[in-house]
Amino acid sequence: MINKKGRVRALSVNVEDVLDLLRLYRHDLMNDLQLVQGYGSMKKHDVSMEKLNQLITKLGEDRLLQTLDAPQLVYWLFHLKLNSRETKLEFDIEHNDQSLQPYDEIILNDGKHLIQTFEKELGSLSDLHIRIEIKYEDDWYIKYRIKGNEQIKDIVLNTDSKLMIENNEEETSFVFSYK
Repeated sequence: MINKKGRVRALSVNVEDVLDLLRLYRHDLMNDLQLVQGYGSMKKHDVSMEKLNQLITKLGEDRLLQTLDAPQLVYWLFHLKLNSRETKLEFDIEHNDQSLQPYDEIILNDGKHLIQTFEKELGSLSDLHIRIEIKYEDDWYIKYRIKGNEQIKDIVLNTDSKLMIENNEEETSFVFSYK
C-alpha cells in the first residue's frame, strides 16, 4: 500500500473486517441522522439542533482521527469505538507536522495492552469514559483519560514504554510518550 507521501506501508487488514467497520459506522451515522430528523418532525427544533451539533462534533473528531499518519492506530481506534458501544470513547487530536507513522506499531501495541488490561482487571469496559488525547510537544504524547470506575486507580500496567500515570478525584490518566 502506498500512502499520500509515496511511502510503502505494510498494513494487513482483512477486507471483510474493513467492510464490517464501514457498516457499523454507517449504521451509527444513520441512527444519529434519524434522531435529528425525528426531533425536527416533532417540531422540537432545539433538541434537533442539539443532536445535529453533537453529530457535527463527532464527525469532526472522526475526520481528525482519519488524518493521523498512523494507519494501524487509526484502524484500531475506529474498531474500538464502533465495537465498544457501552464505553464512551472520545478523541482530542492536536495535529503537527511531525510524523506519527514511525511510532504507529508501538502506539498501537501500548493502546491494545492498556485496553486489554482494563478488560482483564475490570471484567469489561462498560460505563467507562475514555478520552484519548494525541499531541506533539517535542515528543509525541498519547494520553488515555479514564473516568467511570474507581478501580482504574489500582491497575498496574507492566510496559517497557515510557508511561506516566496521573490520578485525581475525577479521573486517572495513562500518558505514553514517544521520542
